[in-house]
Amino acid sequence: MHFLRVALQISGLIVLFETGKWLSAALHLPIPGGILGMGILFLLLSTGVVHDQLFAQGASILLKYLSFLFLPLSVSAIVLIPFMDLYGWKILVVLITSSFIGFVATAIPAIHVVRKGSASHDDDR
Repeated sequence: MHFLRVALQISGLIVLFETGKWLSAALHLPIPGGILGMGILFLLLSTGVVHDQLFAQGASILLKYLSFLFLPLSVSAIVLIPFMDLYGWKILVVLITSSFIGFVATAIPAIHVVRKGSASHDDDR
């Protein structure tokens, strides 16, 4: 029964993805179908039409194995080796810089939230 529930949840997520792809193609939108599908899911969840537990187990399975979905991206990078010879160092600088900015932009709010949370716990004592 658990397998069937997870399969139905993943199928529901696939239906939302395919709906987004169809909308993108039918309306000639410059937005990828996956983004539209996530937007549809967000609207359904935020309006309460769909409860988050409806997709929870299926989504957790997909997230657990998400790294395998990036394997084709890694393999296709092999084709770009001549491109990397020309621009590799520039791409590396951009990747390192953007990663650092992302870490800092995430860490600063996280530190504030943790400090605020620990201060409120200290007030409770």
